Amino acid sequence: MNKLFKGAIVFAISFLLLGLALPSKSYAYSDIPAYFDFQDSVISINAGESKTMTLRANYNYTYYLGAHTSSRTYLECSFKSGTQKVTFHIGPDEQEKNVFFHFYVDDPLVESTDTHDSVEVYVQNISANAAAPAATPAPSKSDAPATGSVPVTLSKGKTGSASQNDKIVMVYNKDGVGMASFSLSNGPGQMATLNLKGVVENNGAKYFDVTSETDSTPVISESDKGVMTKNGYAGVCVNGKYKNWP
Repeated sequence: MNKLFKGAIVFAISFLLLGLALPSKSYAYSDIPAYFDFQDSVISINAGESKTMTLRANYNYTYYLGAHTSSRTYLECSFKSGTQKVTFHIGPDEQEKNVFFHFYVDDPLVESTDTHDSVEVYVQNISANAAAPAATPAPSKSDAPATGSVPVTLSKGKTGSASQNDKIVMVYNKDGVGMASFSLSNGPGQMATLNLKGVVENNGAKYFDVTSETDSTPVISESDKGVMTKNGYAGVCVNGKYKNWP
């Protein structure tokens, strides 16, 4: 067997093995496909509705919302690497026509936390009437419902806010820039309901005071946990039980 023929065989085998190593499905709707792969990078959703699509994340991640007006606009996701289904929820009272979901790599394997890409949602059938819900009688202080946004104190005497986006709570600085977020879980892949009431203190540490339908536990990324801890927040008080960040 001559050298040319042997080289052809080696090349053919190498090409076949390379083909087997490639992923069977790739969408490539991303500016950084080495980190994220979206089924779509631009989608349309009616106000008050949701849409599920496939996302492949090669590393753990987190997300932040761009400009939006509804506390019920959020993303339902795992924050973990792998191929998965994610659901984009648009609140019925959303007034922003274009909502951006910014995906950031949040993994100790990646040094830069600025690596990110976005999915843009075109919000359809916006209702002008939904922007101004009818006033309701003020409840008594003892049974006041959870609020969508509460003021918070940050490190170095700074202030900000914590806003609830359905099942996710996001902390913003005074300029409205997202700093960190958390959610609750009933188990692997199961996000729990929550209602943000405010902030309470226990043994000198601050906790986000929430209620939930179950005895759920907090879920938070490592980088967001660092931000929360740096600003004095040790965890979440769920139905009166203090639970530190995992």
